[in-house]
Amino acid sequence: MTYTTPEQVRNAAGAAYRTWRSYGWAEGAAEQAAGEFYAYQMAELHRRQNGEIRSVCAWCGAHIGGPVNAPPERTSHGICARCRRTVEAELGMEVVA
Repeated sequence: MTYTTPEQVRNAAGAAYRTWRSYGWAEGAAEQAAGEFYAYQMAELHRRQNGEIRSVCAWCGAHIGGPVNAPPERTSHGICARCRRTVEAELGMEVVA
């Protein structure tokens, strides 16, 4: 599952802890595993929210790079190879992207 808020991660870590305890895990082992789960999921959430920027072509909207599902505020623009060739042909000059 992909978590989108810290609250979801906290709830999932708590649920995992309770599940592991119900399986007979020792309290310390379940607590450590839940802590590791929480730390990993929070790092992934942070990476998804702050780390990667999606790049799209400003001319045609084609995906150039980065995560496909990045939110609009994590989107930058450039020019794709196809549009670059078209613009260069129309302008008669090299486009530096």
